[in-house]
Amino acid sequence: MNSWIVLLSATLRLVDLHDSSRERGPQYTRVSQESRTGHSDGYWLEIACQLLEYLLEEDHQTNGQFIPQSRCLNHLRVMIPELSTNDLNYVVNMLSTPSELFFSRTAEKIRQTASTKQTALVEKQSKIGHVRLSQAGRQSVTLARQVDDILYSEHDAAKIMSAIARSDFDRIPPLCDAILLSIRGLTREIRRIRENPALEGKLNSFRDNRKHYQSAVRNIQVTVFDCQKQFLRQEVRQRFDHWAQQQDDPWDWQVLNRPLIRILSALENLNRRLSDLLRDIAEGRIQSMGIVDFNKAALNLAWQSPDIELMSSVFQQIAPVDIAVSLPAPSDYQNLLDNQRADNSGTSLIYDDGGDDIPESLKLKRFLRHHGQQMRERLQQGPLSLSEAIANGWHQFADSAQMSEDCLPQLINMFVDTEQLQPGLVVAIGSQSLDIRLPDGRRLHGDNPTLMTAKRNQKFVISCREPQL
Repeated sequence: MNSWIVLLSATLRLVDLHDSSRERGPQYTRVSQESRTGHSDGYWLEIACQLLEYLLEEDHQTNGQFIPQSRCLNHLRVMIPELSTNDLNYVVNMLSTPSELFFSRTAEKIRQTASTKQTALVEKQSKIGHVRLSQAGRQSVTLARQVDDILYSEHDAAKIMSAIARSDFDRIPPLCDAILLSIRGLTREIRRIRENPALEGKLNSFRDNRKHYQSAVRNIQVTVFDCQKQFLRQEVRQRFDHWAQQQDDPWDWQVLNRPLIRILSALENLNRRLSDLLRDIAEGRIQSMGIVDFNKAALNLAWQSPDIELMSSVFQQIAPVDIAVSLPAPSDYQNLLDNQRADNSGTSLIYDDGGDDIPESLKLKRFLRHHGQQMRERLQQGPLSLSEAIANGWHQFADSAQMSEDCLPQLINMFVDTEQLQPGLVVAIGSQSLDIRLPDGRRLHGDNPTLMTAKRNQKFVISCREPQL
């Protein structure tokens, strides 16, 4: 039943909008709450959803044959003992009676209004009353059963590889968007748990399935990396160029690569939040940062008095002058505190650590402060390769104590995430390979990525992989 709520809540809003009586153009835009008659206990909704679920199971067993209503009644009475024959007949008649749905569509720049009556969820034989699912009903049940969970998105990531193999390049962005929705959905769930630890069921689910979540995230990440490697193959690029020439709209590699980069960024954010949550669970540091119970906060101040320095500062600012002040006993608070809970407030504190600075981000800022301007000035003269940047000594800088600090990962990051250095930059592969041995013994070998402005030699621009240490 819970799987139907998301589908029905959206459907109900759209139907209310479709059936609204508001005229076009008036300034009044407030939506008043409509008074709806009928039962508000969910009785009819439960019968309808259980009936549609059962009809889909029977549809698989009987290959779409009509089945008697008496069989539906016997099945539903197991879950709804008070169900009567007349109630079931009413629901069947309601679901099998179509209503006209109006919609507009634009064809050849001409806006037309159309309608359909293919809205009945159940087909009913008029004489004997046998029923089965209609096409619209079958689609509704299938949509309600859709699983939006990252534990199953790793299989959706494999569909991207299939789309590349079949040259269905236009299917890649929608597949990436579906994976991105599941990743961001799990990220929001983690944030909700950290804001409200009262969600004990969600907390236990993460505690029990943490290995599965980590495995799913790892598999999605590996698959996305494999997809990016496929884009570097000459055979795939040729198939894409041939496919793009046959499309009406212009396509380039960035349209396919950008959704994959968004997935990797979302996975990095999810990994960080998931690690923080698991660490907080292990250390017992889960506490609410959302709604504050001011009753308990006041009682806590009564039981545990603050430091004398804090009390002196507060009394000097707000207490009356030249009047002796004494703290009341904790029991004196019981009848004086307002019993108005903070969850009635329109605002609340929201836990969000998305802007916290981590050591890696602080080091990246120091790198840009030391070498960013020099690299921008060099790019105004022409393309800048990674080998030249290392030769200029930009893979290290001296701190405040004149100690040399390694910043090779930050330098390589400029060739991966070009927006950090300057907007409008692109990455290309240099004609010469990279083979550099650093004084500390590390060796860089592989492709020699080159930074350049987007206006320079667009045909030279392709995706590149990160140099290997």
